[in-house]
Formats: sequence, structure tokens, C-alpha cells
Amino acid sequence: MQQLCVRLRQLHEVANRDSSVDWLLQGLGKQAKPYLSSLQAKLLATMEREYKIEWKQQK
Repeated sequence: MQQLCVRLRQLHEVANRDSSVDWLLQGLGKQAKPYLSSLQAKLLATMEREYKIEWKQQK
């Protein structure tokens, strides 16, 4: 859960981000479960690539 919060925060800190990023961040932030579905993970990864955010998953 902490890793997800960090990833969402990094995207939130991007200046001049598209309004659709805010929409997706709101939805992902309101989740009751501490993990993403496969589709949600792909959407988040796509946004991270778009804004050149490097995420290294901790093991």
C-alpha cells in the first residue's frame, strides 16, 4: 500500500499534467484494497512512462 501511495504522489507532483491524470489518481486513491488490478497497474505504468517517472519495485 505504501508503494502505491508513493507512485500516486509522484504523478500528483508532475507540473502541467493532463486533467485525465487527476481523474485516474482520484479513482486509484479511493480504492479500498491495497493492490491494483492488472488493468489499473497498466494504466498507472503508462502514465509513469508518459511523464518519465522511474519506478523501481521493491522486493
